Amino acid sequence: MAPKFIPGNKVRLVSGSPDMIIRGMHYDVLTNEYREDIYDCIWFDKNKDEKRETHFCPFREDELIEIE
Repeated sequence: MAPKFIPGNKVRLVSGSPDMIIRGMHYDVLTNEYREDIYDCIWFDKNKDEKRETHFCPFREDELIEIE
């Protein structure tokens, strides 16, 4: 089955979130394999001192929608 998202796709959580970028499929260190239903995402934000912060988090495919 072809992946739903590819690295570089812009996504957002279905429930609402900042715009994020797909980094790729999530690698599960416990099973030693890539998960086809979970994607690693990255997004940028500013902290209270107005410095840029980078955030990483894996999300399930059904939690994400592609945006333009």
